[in-house]
Amino acid sequence: MENTRYKILLIEDDKVDQMAFNKFVEEENLPYDCTMAGSVSEAKCTLSSDRFDVVIVDYMLGDGTAFDVLDLVKDTPIIFVTGAGDEAIAVEAQRAGAYDYLIKDSEQNYLGAVPITVENAIKHKKMVEELRLLSGAIMSTEDSVYITDMKNKIIFVNQAFCESYGYKKEDVIGEDSDTLWIGKDQCEHMASGSQIGGSSWQVGFYHKRKDGSVFPVSLSTSTIEDENGSGVAIVRSARDISDNILVEDELKRANQQLKKQNQLKSELAIMVSETLMRLLSEEHIDKARGVISDFLDISKVDEGKMKLKLTKFGFRSAVSEVVQALSPLASEKSIDLKSFVPHSDIVVEADYDRIVQVLTNLINNSIKTIASNGCVRVQVKDIGYQIAVEVQDDGPTIGSGQTDEIFNLFAQIEEHLRSDKEDLSLGLPLAKELVEMHGGCIWAESEDERGNIFCFTLPKFSIGEELSCAAAKAGGLLCLQN
Repeated sequence: MENTRYKILLIEDDKVDQMAFNKFVEEENLPYDCTMAGSVSEAKCTLSSDRFDVVIVDYMLGDGTAFDVLDLVKDTPIIFVTGAGDEAIAVEAQRAGAYDYLIKDSEQNYLGAVPITVENAIKHKKMVEELRLLSGAIMSTEDSVYITDMKNKIIFVNQAFCESYGYKKEDVIGEDSDTLWIGKDQCEHMASGSQIGGSSWQVGFYHKRKDGSVFPVSLSTSTIEDENGSGVAIVRSARDISDNILVEDELKRANQQLKKQNQLKSELAIMVSETLMRLLSEEHIDKARGVISDFLDISKVDEGKMKLKLTKFGFRSAVSEVVQALSPLASEKSIDLKSFVPHSDIVVEADYDRIVQVLTNLINNSIKTIASNGCVRVQVKDIGYQIAVEVQDDGPTIGSGQTDEIFNLFAQIEEHLRSDKEDLSLGLPLAKELVEMHGGCIWAESEDERGNIFCFTLPKFSIGEELSCAAAKAGGLLCLQN
């Protein structure tokens, strides 16, 4: 945790104690950024607008007690400070959710315990978060996970195990794990064990479900050791490898997907025709041309006939051209459209017209979907051998799980069919195809009440698509920083 600074909120109504705390932090050169609150009401205001690593609160406050603050602190360690003789209150505080407590003395020697208490509180929080993450990962994995003690008794199973083996947790906890293996009279089912590609997964074993049915599994086994290196438990992950079923299911899925895609392509052609007829009848010639252009480009990409014309150009010119072209459309809705490009222009090797097309589709989508008097921001950043572009808007946030679907052509067609929308937009799926043709990656992010961010990265010069996508994922967070 070297060089790490912590944000500390001290809730203390005594000015002398506040000054003593600040003086102690300065003299000990503690890595704390301290914020003071002198009352419960002030603490409420501070906590509503900021987050802290640790909250230290004196028990007695002018307008309440530390218990009035406890419910305001979510997922943040809180340390009570009580007077001598108030140990019962401190114990009650820990039961109510406080991490620890300090006993205040008149000489303020209790301050000496602050650094270790704060450090332990933060370590404890991180440990809890890690345990929650690991627990969530184990419970949500599709592999059947069961843990036994060193005497082979089952002490834990995840949900996938229950579904795969047919047991309820209470039926199998405490049982010998040998009950999962087929009996000796079924040894003709047993194949010889072998490793998968040198990994820890081994195949050639057979397990049986609660109903007695036998199925082949691959197994991964690891031992949990204590701090002395002694084994305390064994973790096993089992994966059903019924090849015939898997192959059959895969073939069915592939055929169904192919059939579905062909059907959706036919639906797309029909929707394009209907959209064009409606636009032409309403004399929206430019919109009709846009639909035709996007449809033809998507068809070219699908058939492998789209060819990029790579040239070197300054990215500023592409952004300026698009922003200038879309400014009248933004003005119609009183939308504030601005771009932010580094002072030093970024030179890229790409198809200028296709990059302009990507920018146009993303910005136009934001303008169309946000309300009047909104704002759209286009930000370009240099992230080493890549360029990162963000189109930010304050429109309705994209629903959970839909950030990937908005770039998926077939998902968009299905959504159009379900919602019976008049407008057919192919801009975002086409933008995805064009970005990936350049070896880049594109994605969307959305946070509650904060609008949406459409991001894409491009290699400055022509490189392999796989390398570009890997770099884009690694640099994705950089795109969100100023």
